[in-house]
Amino acid sequence: MKTRFPVFRSSKILVIAVIAACLGTQCGYTLQSSRSPLLEKENIRRIYVYPLTNNTYKAGVENLVYNSLIRTLATGRRVALVQHPEDADAFLRGSVTAAQSVPSAATTADKLTPSGLGLSNAITVATVYSASLACEFSLIRRVAKPGQRGTIWSSSFSRNKSFPASNQLDVPGTTTALINDSEFDRAISDLAESMMGDVHESMLAMF
Repeated sequence: MKTRFPVFRSSKILVIAVIAACLGTQCGYTLQSSRSPLLEKENIRRIYVYPLTNNTYKAGVENLVYNSLIRTLATGRRVALVQHPEDADAFLRGSVTAAQSVPSAATTADKLTPSGLGLSNAITVATVYSASLACEFSLIRRVAKPGQRGTIWSSSFSRNKSFPASNQLDVPGTTTALINDSEFDRAISDLAESMMGDVHESMLAMF
């Protein structure tokens, strides 16, 4: 008569090993995600974010980037955002240094429709634009003690993204500029969201 105890014992050991491995993985992930050199070495836990400076010709882009930055920092929950400068351990200042779009691909007017419609092949029309966004940030200690540096961290960031011209969307005519501007705004918004994630990680780990 065969006994089943060895099988049961082996299965029990396997289950315990799997649970231990899972717990170990979770603990490792938790420790990795919660560690912050900014908190441990510089004792910075509360940050006040100043409104950003706009050094471009794109009106309102500083507000778009600021809102993306606040959302990213709040979601990360590794530092506390405060409402008043006097409550902060450090100030985060930033500026938008570039926000523009330039043609990155073009064709001639007669290529825009299959028949050409009598359009000239001497007229060049943009078909794809490239949006670019560049920002600079600095984290400055509110009160620097003797031996401490005032500026804890600073860095520059830039991103590019292509978007189609309105003629690629089959919307020719007087609304072309408006449609291109709308696509540009959408591209800038996407660039801001992705850039602020890098700003968050760089500020906390790479100064």
